[in-house]
Amino acid sequence: MSSDIRIILKGFQQFLLLSVLAILPILTLAYDLIYTQHQGISEYSMTEYLQELLLLSTVLVYSYIAYKKTSHRHFAVLLAGFFCCLLIREFDALLDKIQHGFWVYPALLVALSSIIYALKDLSQTLRTFSQFVQHKHFITLNLGMVMLLVFSRIFGMGDLWEGILGEDYDRLVKRVVEEGLEVLGYTIIFYAAIGYLGAFLSKNELTTD
Repeated sequence: MSSDIRIILKGFQQFLLLSVLAILPILTLAYDLIYTQHQGISEYSMTEYLQELLLLSTVLVYSYIAYKKTSHRHFAVLLAGFFCCLLIREFDALLDKIQHGFWVYPALLVALSSIIYALKDLSQTLRTFSQFVQHKHFITLNLGMVMLLVFSRIFGMGDLWEGILGEDYDRLVKRVVEEGLEVLGYTIIFYAAIGYLGAFLSKNELTTD
C-alpha cells in the first residue's frame, strides 16, 4: 500500500472517530431525557458524568506527558491544572454541600500551584507553549474551547430561546442545547489531547530531551 493511500485512510479513520465522539452527547441526552424520562438534566445525569469523564481524561493525558517528558513538564502541568480547574467547577453541586461556591477554593489552589510551577522555568514554559501553538492539534483545541466557553454560552442564552420559541418557551430546551454543546466542546478538547498524546508517543512531532 502506498504512503498516499495510508495517509488518506488515516484521514478517514480520524473522521470516523470524530463522528463517534460527536454522537456521544446525543446519546447521553437521549438517555437522560427519554430513557429515564427525567424532566431535565440533573447534576447526576449521564450527560454530566460524560463531561466529567472527558475532563478527567484530558487532565490525565497532560499529566502523563508532564510525568514522562521533562522538557515539556512545566507547560504540561499548566495545561493539566487549567483543565483540572474546569473539572472542579463541574463538581460544584457536590462541593456546594460543604458551602455554596466552595468549588472556588480548590480551583484557586490548583490554579495557583500550576502557575507557580510553570513560572519556575518560564523559558521552558514559553518555549513549549510556542511549540504547542504550532502543533496541528492546537486549532482543534481552540475549536473545542470556543465551543465550550463562547458558543455554548451565547447560543444557550435564555433571551435568545425566548425570542425563538415565544410563548412555547421552555427552559428545558435551553438547558438541553447548552449542555449538548458543552459536551461536544469537551469532546473536541479531549480529541485534541489524544492527538497531542499520539504525537508524544510516536516521538515524531515533539522534540526529545
